[in-house]
Amino acid sequence: MSQQDLGALLADVKAARGWSFEAMSRACGGVPTGKRLFQLVNSPLKNFPDPDTIRGLQRATGASTTEIVMAAARSLGLEVAETDPDALHVPGISHAPDAAREAFLALGREVSALAEAASSSSVRSARGSRRKPADLPSDWQDLAAYQGPEEHLRREDEWGARGEESQG
Repeated sequence: MSQQDLGALLADVKAARGWSFEAMSRACGGVPTGKRLFQLVNSPLKNFPDPDTIRGLQRATGASTTEIVMAAARSLGLEVAETDPDALHVPGISHAPDAAREAFLALGREVSALAEAASSSSVRSARGSRRKPADLPSDWQDLAAYQGPEEHLRREDEWGARGEESQG
């Protein structure tokens, strides 16, 4: 049933089950009516279905709310995909406390902003105008410098003074 508009989805279910529009309406619980189902299948959709219609269509088709809503959106000419390329699925996040979910969303927004800034920064760099981001302190390069052990650097200097090279 994926990637269909609402009319095609309903027509496929109706044909597969051998239903008339009235029989399909009964399977929906009476909403939508047979006449409205005929319109949904055979006429361009002009308005988004109301919640009762969506629930009835779910009953009859066995499709999820999401499938019905996405099919209706396609019928209205909206480009929708089964998955959002920017969506991130985190297993079990729905069971996390609200504060944890909010923190995760805030982190996601920050990562997105950083990715956007990096993307625009690389465009600036390509144009030759490299600038320090405004929100960094003036000594940002010193702060980012390596602060770990430096014994290996001393040894390399000694070897270099003797004319030797590292074997690594």
